[in-house]
Amino acid sequence: SRAPPLLKLSRVEELPPFNLCAAFNLDVENPTVYSGPNGSYFGYSVEFYLTNSSSVSVVIGAPKANTSQRNITEGGSVYYCPWSLGQSECHDIEFDNQGDRTVTLNNTDHQAEVKSHQWFGATVRSHGDTILACAPLYSWRTKEDIPQSDFTGTCYLSVKNFTKFVEYAPCRTEFINEGGQGYCQGGFSADFTKDGKVVLGGPGSFFWQGQVISAAKEEIIKAYYPGYFMQSVEGQIQTRQAQLKYDDSYRGKTFPLIILPLPLLSTHAGFLCGLLESELRLGNVTTVLLTQETMADLLVGAPMYMTRGSDSRLEEVGRMYVYLQRGPLDLEPTLNLTGTQVFGRFGSTIAPLGDLNQDEYNDVAISCPFGGDDQQGLVLIYNGFAGGLRDTPSQVIAGQWASGTVPASFGFALRGAKDLDMNGYPDLIVGAFGVDKTVLYRSRPIVNTSASLTVYPTMINPEEKSCSVNNGNTTIPVSCVNLSFCLSANGKYLPDNLDFQVEVQLDRLKHKQKGGVKRALFVDSQQTVLTRSVRVRNRERVCHDTKIYLRDDKEFRDKLSSIYISLNFSLDPQAAFDSHGLRPILNYQSTELIEQKAQILLDCGEDNICVPDLKLAVHGDRKEAYLGDDNSLTLTFNARNEGEGGAYEAELYVVLPPEADYSGIARNNELTCSYETENQTRYLSCDLGNPMKSGTSLWAGLRFTVPRLKDTRKTVQFELQIRSKNENNSHSEVVPYKLEVVVQADVILQGVSRPDKVFFPPPNWKVSKSPQVEQDIGPAVQHVYELVNKGPSGISHTVLQLRCPLSVQRQSLLYPLEISTEGPLNCTTNHSINYMQLKVSNQSLECLLMYDREEAYKGYVLECLARFSVIKMPYAILPKELPSGSKKVGLCAIHPCYQTPLCVTVLLLGFFKRSLPYGTAMEKAQLKPHAASEA
Repeated sequence: SRAPPLLKLSRVEELPPFNLCAAFNLDVENPTVYSGPNGSYFGYSVEFYLTNSSSVSVVIGAPKANTSQRNITEGGSVYYCPWSLGQSECHDIEFDNQGDRTVTLNNTDHQAEVKSHQWFGATVRSHGDTILACAPLYSWRTKEDIPQSDFTGTCYLSVKNFTKFVEYAPCRTEFINEGGQGYCQGGFSADFTKDGKVVLGGPGSFFWQGQVISAAKEEIIKAYYPGYFMQSVEGQIQTRQAQLKYDDSYRGKTFPLIILPLPLLSTHAGFLCGLLESELRLGNVTTVLLTQETMADLLVGAPMYMTRGSDSRLEEVGRMYVYLQRGPLDLEPTLNLTGTQVFGRFGSTIAPLGDLNQDEYNDVAISCPFGGDDQQGLVLIYNGFAGGLRDTPSQVIAGQWASGTVPASFGFALRGAKDLDMNGYPDLIVGAFGVDKTVLYRSRPIVNTSASLTVYPTMINPEEKSCSVNNGNTTIPVSCVNLSFCLSANGKYLPDNLDFQVEVQLDRLKHKQKGGVKRALFVDSQQTVLTRSVRVRNRERVCHDTKIYLRDDKEFRDKLSSIYISLNFSLDPQAAFDSHGLRPILNYQSTELIEQKAQILLDCGEDNICVPDLKLAVHGDRKEAYLGDDNSLTLTFNARNEGEGGAYEAELYVVLPPEADYSGIARNNELTCSYETENQTRYLSCDLGNPMKSGTSLWAGLRFTVPRLKDTRKTVQFELQIRSKNENNSHSEVVPYKLEVVVQADVILQGVSRPDKVFFPPPNWKVSKSPQVEQDIGPAVQHVYELVNKGPSGISHTVLQLRCPLSVQRQSLLYPLEISTEGPLNCTTNHSINYMQLKVSNQSLECLLMYDREEAYKGYVLECLARFSVIKMPYAILPKELPSGSKKVGLCAIHPCYQTPLCVTVLLLGFFKRSLPYGTAMEKAQLKPHAASEA
């Protein structure tokens, strides 16, 4: 035969996380759990045993179980578990009740075999009323004079429902040692062909080339003689020893996979090449008719396949290869499924399931025995289809037992494709030998559904009110339309009646919107949801009609978007179990949610589409904002719709800068606004109409303050825009309104003389040649000066200069006695203060008093001049001009020779632009606040 072209490229799929479909039709809620003796590896192999419709059961291998055999330790056993609802008891089958047998050589009895730790039950298969169970680690002495122990393996057949047991050990021959069949381990793998022939794998024969042996069970029964170790079975065929290059091939252990076209077993064999032995170790091979062709296809598990993870390190995840058989031994690789569970050993076991979902394509179970969050093990169900095998599991079954000292190994053994409960659907057995458990999952009947939802007419006219609803004692006319839904169901082996829970929801998307109001209600209930229990006969159709109506348009804003109406249905979870103790399940490929939509009729032409043209103009009552001020601002806007259609849910949208706050609506404006924050952006939305009709021109004003200005930004900006929910031309252009950030301070200098007039000389006053107190030199005069910053901005560095006459015509006029200050002031002078050290009375001076040096003045005018200049302001933004100004304070000197004052001069000058200092020498006082606050 020609070598098949097996090296074609195939599609590689990495499995998604195992939560795509928590459960399909294998009933994971009510499984049957069988338990075996602790530590027996109960569940290492599993099998159905269906002799007839009245007797159904499960057989389970426990290769480390202890039995009643004399002097045998952990010889292994097979358990028979009859099935019925609520039944989970098992008992062992006595295939062999003898201890180790002896053989007589040279008149001496010798132990002929070793049954302890032989792993009987490691392989279990059935066909009709026959069960095949094998012990691959069984060994015998051989008939040589020198004792040897050859691990030939052995098997037993139970025939006619346990009425007879026969042994079948085809590797127990004269071809001993590793070069012959001495290490055969016959029964490591085993199965029945469709016509009942026994097929055994012996991976250790011929220096581990391995071999496959087959014989008819009838011939095995005929050849069996209890006293003979070696038997000749009529018609037995087997693969022969190959060339030395095939040593260590492990033929019969399922890898590197032999494809054996019986009955030409001894002469024809094909090799599947291209897979690394390291990938396939502990792997599994099975055939299944995936497509509707006549030839079976091939599935190969590689549980130790490795791929590179996110950190570029190799990770053992497992893989399964799918080969479709296009012609005799013409295998085309079509799909590679790669596991995602590190060390999960995906692909360890592959089991055909038959047509699990009754879609006429066979399905497959693949185990990942160490996968899952707690390494409890996973079994993944893949459905077949016309192109082979789907790349996504339809169901993932997780083991119930977390990994302990010994992993649970849930899924290490799988068996399917048999209908245990006779409900027309195949079932699945899963072994978990690490916890000595086996689980039977039965298939639930599948319901295929078809549903329809109709709304007519689909356009709701708010002006046509053909229905009415009751509101207390009042009948209200409403706009309504018709709604109907239909539901049909069919499937194989279903009960006559199926109960569904049906839910129809109106305006379904509105519940996802903040503050959304559902616009449609059912006429009968005035509710937005209709829930019904609907009974449908298998293969029939049921329909239901009702009416829905539109709320009054004052109750909602959204008139543009579609009103989505959804129909959702499910099988009634409280429905009774069928005659097999199962509830049907919906086909996961059926559509369970159907949607239709209705529209509100608008005044927008035949296509019901409104196209506005939105324009916006903005004006403000100021262009500057001062640092330190609240900066009240009124923005007046004009919103217009110059389009042909209305703008629905039209709003003025104002984005505030971080420095601003919203104060309210300007007077005489009928406007409704809401102030909100979203993602740290504060905005104002004002209703402009719903709809804002074509030709609308709206004027209104909004009041703000801008109190949180900083000198890091030279401008602040408001952004205004008209927004609507229309599909076309929904927004106006964004209109920015900018304010320039300005530094400005209003600084005032005030001064006063106390007293403001003096009688000179005072009564009874005499000139003292050696004055001691201030009264000795004349009347006291106080000048008080006050520098006030009325803001709004602060100042940080200011100079105050004061000039006063101290003498006239070389005669002393004013004697500088003391300088007193309040506030963060620092004063200096170039003239001696109180140089005669006169005693000062306890009067408190309230401000700064400074005197200039002698200057010539005409007449009796006593006048002081104060000037200030702001040198610096505490901002990164420079002011347009620095504040400065001056103040004159005069004193009226009254002499007895005159009837009127000689002079009274109090001159207050306004602000002046900063100029150079006066040419005359002046005393200076620098006003320096402790911090950059307002002075």
